[in-house]
Amino acid sequence: MKLSQKGAIVLAGGASSRMGQPKTLLKLGGVTLVERVVRLLQPHFHHVTLVTNDDHVFGHLPVAIVRDRLTGGAKNPLRGIHAGLMATGLPYQFVVACDMPFLNLDFINFMGRYAADYDVVVPRTDSYYQPLHAYYSRSCLKVMERQILSRNFKVTGFYDRLNVKTIGLKEIRRFDPHQDSFFNINTWDDYKHAGKKLAALTLDPAKDIKG
Repeated sequence: MKLSQKGAIVLAGGASSRMGQPKTLLKLGGVTLVERVVRLLQPHFHHVTLVTNDDHVFGHLPVAIVRDRLTGGAKNPLRGIHAGLMATGLPYQFVVACDMPFLNLDFINFMGRYAADYDVVVPRTDSYYQPLHAYYSRSCLKVMERQILSRNFKVTGFYDRLNVKTIGLKEIRRFDPHQDSFFNINTWDDYKHAGKKLAALTLDPAKDIKG
């Protein structure tokens, strides 16, 4: 697929209730978590959309910024995915949470090989999907909307109604033996661990951010 047709959606709308402050603005390697994820994705995706209600905070980033189209009740990732898919006419896009700082671009590109032929391409570790590190097609929009309006906000809740490609552990380990791609920051302990993990990388952090 041509670079001009490749899109990614970064979700930055979590409440960060366990941390007591917006984790999107926490810094890792000298940049915020959001900026780190955007910088990692930009060389590989022509369109990067950031879904957030704090658009005034992220206006300096070179991304399209959108808000949820379907509102009411607590904010949730499914609404964010829906908003990101609606924001462009691209046939499918890679979706990731902003608090996942150790993305593996080779793995993401490998997953992208299947995106044109499936509604969802998602990794699965043992019995758990990784729905915030997945490709979603615009063909998901109608079923997503019906699920949101029915007040069911589980991201994987519609998978059984669509054509889903599961990426299993064997394929994951080819690219990411330690599954660092799925590491996300929910607590201060996670944040401290991320700092140690970044410091231990053999790559220079600045080079790492550029992907």
